[in-house]
Amino acid sequence: MTETMNKAPIFQTLVAGEARPDDGSVALVVATAKGEKFALEFDAKMVPATITALTSHLGQVVSALPENEQPNYQVLKTTRMGLAMNPQGELGLMLTLEGGGELTIAMNKAYLPVLKAQIEDAIRIAEDPRH
Repeated sequence: MTETMNKAPIFQTLVAGEARPDDGSVALVVATAKGEKFALEFDAKMVPATITALTSHLGQVVSALPENEQPNYQVLKTTRMGLAMNPQGELGLMLTLEGGGELTIAMNKAYLPVLKAQIEDAIRIAEDPRH
């Protein structure tokens, strides 16, 4: 990010969010540590890429933190999931999140056996009475 641009403050709290179907966007209200509130609006087309970028970069930040400074994250809960396929025949896993949001994750066909094995492991662990 070497290009000159306006720099926003660091946001520490997600205050509210809403879908705006009339203009195809998602709006968030975020706040700084001092309580200053800012409204952000994202075109719906860029939301999945934004989520992915935030998650990826978060992993880089958190991996550099000592264990005692690791943040306690809010878990995203799914209410439904299913397979999706785009017009090019590429597979995806579509997750419906609490609140109705959807996130589709593209899957490389080569990784399907790995995904199958991980799902089988998850089922085995979930059925274990110790968990």
